[in-house]
Amino acid sequence: ELLDGKIVIIRKIVEDINRLVGMKSIDWINAKYWGIKRYVGFHHARLLMRWDDPATSQKEELLFAINEMRKCAREGITTKNAPLECIVRIAQVYGTEGKIEIALSEKQRRSAVNLILEACVEANRSGLIKKHTFTTEVVRSLRALKANKECIQVVVRNVISKGRKCRHRIAMEEAMYAALEERDHESLQLITDVFEKSGFDSRRLSI
Repeated sequence: ELLDGKIVIIRKIVEDINRLVGMKSIDWINAKYWGIKRYVGFHHARLLMRWDDPATSQKEELLFAINEMRKCAREGITTKNAPLECIVRIAQVYGTEGKIEIALSEKQRRSAVNLILEACVEANRSGLIKKHTFTTEVVRSLRALKANKECIQVVVRNVISKGRKCRHRIAMEEAMYAALEERDHESLQLITDVFEKSGFDSRRLSI
């Protein structure tokens, strides 16, 4: 690849650090992956992880995130934000711009939805669920996976449960559209009330 020079330098830096801390390279890279990705970008981070095939590297990262989340849950440790954010962006693994571009079997679709809900449980524990950027990714993926009921559930239970003003505008909008499609008038009214209370205008939406 054209960027081979950079990855050689990064690997040399990693080797130097590992000699200082007394760890194997792969163990240190695994432990620091999300920070490495933040600083050097996904391309170089995936090469460090030996996810060499660009066609499968996103799925490799997704599996890595799932394993980390479940390991933390087993050990009673709070999961970092980055793996949870990776998991809820699952629709990007299968398509672009929030739309699923390949046909998923019902089993695959259900598995993807359950993974997002699992990540939401961990995000609730860590407080990440309070970030509107996180809930935006959650509802967009759920909607792309045609999981309207789960989209409504996440918003009602985690975003507007206290009925107070809420900054999660996109999450509420997507949940309102989902409720409309499901003819769930009770949830639609509940979300609309909080939406209006938060200073947003539901009249501009196609509901």
